[in-house]
Amino acid sequence: MKYWIITKNDVFSNQIKEQIISKLHHSLDEICPDVIVAIGGDGTFIRAVHQYPNAIIFGLHTGNLGFYTNYTIETLEQLIEDLNEEKYKMDSLDLLQCKINSKNRQFVDFAINEFTIIMSPKTLTLNVFIDHEQLETFRGTGLCISTPYGSTAYNKSLHGAILDPKVKALQLTEIGGINSNAYRTISSPMIISCDREIKLETVWQEEVCITLDNRAYPVHDFESATISLALQKVKIGYHTMPNFIQRIKRAFL
Repeated sequence: MKYWIITKNDVFSNQIKEQIISKLHHSLDEICPDVIVAIGGDGTFIRAVHQYPNAIIFGLHTGNLGFYTNYTIETLEQLIEDLNEEKYKMDSLDLLQCKINSKNRQFVDFAINEFTIIMSPKTLTLNVFIDHEQLETFRGTGLCISTPYGSTAYNKSLHGAILDPKVKALQLTEIGGINSNAYRTISSPMIISCDREIKLETVWQEEVCITLDNRAYPVHDFESATISLALQKVKIGYHTMPNFIQRIKRAFL
């Protein structure tokens, strides 16, 4: 088994990294590892997902928020034993697939937490379609589409719902929607079945900012974005998976 370690890059996390390397019996491989150990918080875990989407990722919590991390400093020796003996368990997490179209560019990327589209300081106007049927014309700052795990990230700060990861769904949440006598939006988070497709079409081609987790893309002459559940999944390794309520309490209470 080949492994690589990504850290939060603080002193403590780097010390833990050296400790793990000294005790693991497997070979280090930065190019094509089978396993990634992400030492830090959720930001480090997400960075690992984007750098190594095909690896099994083990999260070790040393950061501020550890919703994705299944090991702590107290269970460090258990992590080392699980990796050395290759007796860990594995689960799969859903990803969003996002197809972005502009006048001169097309690209496809993925997100484990959320996709957002914003345009500031101007008002963004988007036609919102679900399975090719128009839901509304949105006007406001932007929109956020999140996975169940991502429902506890930016979506939560937008007063979106926290979804149990066992609920296979997408969540569409407004960012600063405008509601007046002239304009109307759905004006509440919307839970959508995971087998549906969400399409956002611009009314006027302008520059927008699109984010996929912690990555941002300025898109000139934006035309449309199509968001759906990806066929690919993220593999996460663990010894004992905290249940949903434990995760919520550990992260927020």
